[in-house]
Amino acid sequence: MNKYEIKYMLEQAMSSVDRLTDTQGKQSLHIENIWAEIKDRDSTIELYKSKLIEKNEEIIRLRNLIQSQTDKNLTEHHFPTEVNN
Repeated sequence: MNKYEIKYMLEQAMSSVDRLTDTQGKQSLHIENIWAEIKDRDSTIELYKSKLIEKNEEIIRLRNLIQSQTDKNLTEHHFPTEVNN
């Protein structure tokens, strides 16, 4: 091989390295953006989890209230003298 062929092969290799470096940079940026999106979604999920827990606690409280009122109403209906308002 003469020096021109070697120079041409070197330029091709350098071009290939440049393209690969650009591709790697783009992929790294894309990965960083995806991680940021994942963190945002995780925080949203945590927010929804806490809201769900609050709502479940409210449901339990309301069920207990309904049950106690139902018990009171039944007692009042069947044994009106034993009810304490």
